[in-house]
Amino acid sequence: GFEVARAAAKPAAPARVPRALLARVFVIVAIASACGSIIFNATTVSMPKLFDERLAALTDTNFGIGLLVCITYLIAAMAQLIVGHWLDRRSVRGVFVFVAAMQVPLLYAAGSLAGYAMLAVAVGMMFFVFGQIPINDAMVAKYTAEEWRARAYALRYVVSFGASAIAVPAIAWVHRTHGDFQPLFALLAAVAALIFLAALAFPAERARAPVPAG
Repeated sequence: GFEVARAAAKPAAPARVPRALLARVFVIVAIASACGSIIFNATTVSMPKLFDERLAALTDTNFGIGLLVCITYLIAAMAQLIVGHWLDRRSVRGVFVFVAAMQVPLLYAAGSLAGYAMLAVAVGMMFFVFGQIPINDAMVAKYTAEEWRARAYALRYVVSFGASAIAVPAIAWVHRTHGDFQPLFALLAAVAALIFLAALAFPAERARAPVPAG
């Protein structure tokens, strides 16, 4: 009676993920986290100076530059809500591939444009750079056992913050050497291409078994 009903109501144990698949996902998450953090830190740190150099035709005051950067970041921050909505309704791999693919051309274009074209590209670029963040977390949540999940997130953030430290000296070196941000954004586009290749290698999700009637 009661014991049988309670046993029936108990959720089934999650399917065990093969070790080879876990290792593959771990490598992909590490690549996406490290490369994504470099791109995120490099773009957010360099954006005010980039706008100062490329948007002089739109504004020539520090307040105007700061306002444009602020608006760009506010729009980009909404990407995390939108990408989270996509992840709830689509496969992680599909969203991952799309977001990674969009970053490559936008990062490359941001290095050579100016004026309104630069502003439009910057908004789109930052939208997809910010949108990468919930994807990395979704991959950890999907493939990590509950008892290991906190440690997996901690390890992901160690990788992310460790890699992001590279961005600041890289910005200073590239701008001092070349006097322009174009080489930096070409390099960031190449880093984004690594994320795209990792996304293509991400495992497709298995079809869910049909729920028995009754």
